[in-house]
Amino acid sequence: MPFDCTPVLDLPKQLPPLDCDAAASHAVARTPNPIRIRPIPASYVIQQPERIRAAVAVLTRARDLIADERRWCKRFSARNRLGLPVSVQSASAWRFCAIGAIQRAAWELGLPFNEPGSALEWQTARPIPDWNDDRRRTHAEVVVAFDAAIGALKIMPV
Repeated sequence: MPFDCTPVLDLPKQLPPLDCDAAASHAVARTPNPIRIRPIPASYVIQQPERIRAAVAVLTRARDLIADERRWCKRFSARNRLGLPVSVQSASAWRFCAIGAIQRAAWELGLPFNEPGSALEWQTARPIPDWNDDRRRTHAEVVVAFDAAIGALKIMPV
C-alpha cells in the first residue's frame, strides 16, 4: 500500500472474446482442468431453432457479463460494487455468479433461461450453483464452461 493508504489494485484480467468456431471444433480450454464440449442429448433441451438461438444469445450475453474476473462472484447470484448481495435484476448488480449471469442475461434479452441453464449444467455435470461455488473453482474454468455450452448448442442438429 502506498503511504497515503490507497489500495493498489491489480490490472483487470480480461479474457478474450468468445471464438465460436474454436469452441465448436473442441479447442475450448487452456486451463489445468479443461472442460470439453459434451454433445447435448436431444432430450435435454428443446430442439427448435429459435429456442437454441435464444439459448446461445443468453449464454453469450451471460459470458460477456462475467468475462472480466472482477465481475464474477461466488455464493450469491449477484452483488453490487460494494460486494453486497442484490437481486440479479437490480440496477446496482455488478458481479454475478454463473447462474446469476444467465438469469440477468435472460432478463435483459427478454428470453427464457431454462435451456441456457440446462446447456451449462450439462457441460459441468453438476448443478450450476454447486459447481460455481466450489472453493477450487476458478474464473477461467467458468468462462470455459460457458464457451463449451455455447459450442455444444451451436453444433446441435436441429
